[in-house]
Amino acid sequence: MILNIHCPNEFKKGLEELAKEFDFEIGNSDIEVFIEKSEEDKVLFINNAYHIYYTEDVYAFRMFFHVLTRYKINRYFDYNFEFKAEIEKLTFMLDCSRNAVMKLDSLKRLIRYLACMGYNGLMLYTEDTYEVKDYPYFGYLRTPYKKEDIKEIDAYCKLFGIELIPCIQTLAHFNSIVRYPSMNHLFDCDDILLIGEDETYKFIEELIKTCKECFSSNKIHIGMDEAHMVGRGKYLDKFGYHERGELMNYHVKRVLDICNKYGLDAMMWSDMYVSLATGASNVSKDKLKEIPDGIELIYWDYYHTNVAHYENVLNIHKRLDKKIGFAGGAWKWLGFTPDNRYSNIEIDASMRACKLTNTNNYILTAWGDNGTETSPFAVLPAIFYASLARYNYLDLDKDINKLVFNNEFMVLSDGITYDDYMKLDLANRITHNDDFNEKNSANKYLLFNDILLGTLDTIIDDNITNMYLEHIEEFEKVNYQNTKFGYLFTNQLNLCKVLSKKAHLGIDLRRDYKANNKAGLKEDLNILKELLPLIEEFYNSFNYQWHLENRANGFDVQDIRIGALEKRIKVAIKKLSDYLEGKTKVIEELEEELLCFNGHDKDFEKDYDNCEYRWRRMTSVNVND
Repeated sequence: MILNIHCPNEFKKGLEELAKEFDFEIGNSDIEVFIEKSEEDKVLFINNAYHIYYTEDVYAFRMFFHVLTRYKINRYFDYNFEFKAEIEKLTFMLDCSRNAVMKLDSLKRLIRYLACMGYNGLMLYTEDTYEVKDYPYFGYLRTPYKKEDIKEIDAYCKLFGIELIPCIQTLAHFNSIVRYPSMNHLFDCDDILLIGEDETYKFIEELIKTCKECFSSNKIHIGMDEAHMVGRGKYLDKFGYHERGELMNYHVKRVLDICNKYGLDAMMWSDMYVSLATGASNVSKDKLKEIPDGIELIYWDYYHTNVAHYENVLNIHKRLDKKIGFAGGAWKWLGFTPDNRYSNIEIDASMRACKLTNTNNYILTAWGDNGTETSPFAVLPAIFYASLARYNYLDLDKDINKLVFNNEFMVLSDGITYDDYMKLDLANRITHNDDFNEKNSANKYLLFNDILLGTLDTIIDDNITNMYLEHIEEFEKVNYQNTKFGYLFTNQLNLCKVLSKKAHLGIDLRRDYKANNKAGLKEDLNILKELLPLIEEFYNSFNYQWHLENRANGFDVQDIRIGALEKRIKVAIKKLSDYLEGKTKVIEELEEELLCFNGHDKDFEKDYDNCEYRWRRMTSVNVND
């Protein structure tokens, strides 16, 4: 398909990049597209030509994508469309700190997608995954982004009118560098920096100076979340007790002074000041009044599905007389599997609240807690949904809604329908309940729950095997082969195959052992043996997904975890074989009487909302730091 595009010169390189991604050419053609600056954002179809009028550069690409999909799907579909962004700033935040540092080529693909959806901001969340002068252990062995990497990505974002914004930490979440003796003097307790020490602020200044050198944006996110033990370690020993609010205000002021030195406007997470659950003060009211000027507070919350909650807490934030932004979430931090279903309802509620409270800075976070097993492309439905909610598409006439929603998404997804793409969530669907509030990390805890110890056995539903057999059937209905994101479906299908065998196996094994059911134990042994090649197949598809998108360092954690899973299954095979052959009289682990995981002693309670995603907590109780 050839398009004859008339546009400002600065758009040509970006359009050429989109042409390679979405299979069209730019040249002489009867299909004409005119792109010009305006005071409105709209597409008009006049005299068999598309006319794109834009107010902001990225909107030109957003509307061009709308035209491209209109033509690809409907050919010359004759109607006009007006774009009204009801939230000014829509930023996608990618977690690059939990093992997965995305390759530049994959990051550029993500940027092309964000441009097509109208995002005008991208944050790279980097705790220590960027190189900083004079601190060689900062990002050591983590393949951090070099300065030239960030500059390259910054320039690429500029092609599309996207602002690349640094998102770093300047107080807590430095757990990766605490281990090094050369860095230890900078810390108070846990992963929290030592407030009040000049060396701390020398370190922070080098972080901020690095960002200034690499990013063209005059904005910076300085983090400062979840530092609840601040002032309770070395600080307490050295300076005595000080109220947390006092410490926060002192530290924020000093970091802001550094930001001002480099001409940067700072934002920070608000939870050290305001509770995300209730909106109540986390510090005294006097200290709230003393929050330094010049900081934008970002209220982050991805745990509610009703508009009223978000609206209430946003209004409480606004009483602080500070600039306020909001951060919702595309749920990709519960293991190997996304939760687009829950993300969408949470995004819809929070974005409506932002519109009601005139909150014009919306950040869609994509965290990767405990390993970043889920690809950002797996939450494409949630990223897309947020872009539509921002433009208020979701409240439009149903026919137009369907046209925009389905057609645009199918071009983004390389031909996979939205409904089919949502099936990437299936490994987390463990009941037939359609309640959007039901969310869990079943994909991960069912995979790593130990076969012999069975820590999580008590919460598992007896119908779990049938659920995964149904999921396998659903994946086999999707025509994802030979599409650019087919590897995501292959990986989730392989995971479901493993879980269809493993999820209930520990329960069956313990039951048959207690009943001395030798026939049942022989069947359990056969399933254990069938599991190993299925796990290997899953490992291979996950390994492919990881190395296609991310740098190699960080996958060592997955090698260790999945390798341990395979080893424990081999141990179970050996112990069960020896028991059945009469070589041993007991299997000690199976002699244990399980207690309810949720604390109800022997009154077992099934749990359909368990969101435990931390590997160590789901594998064994026998860890001692």
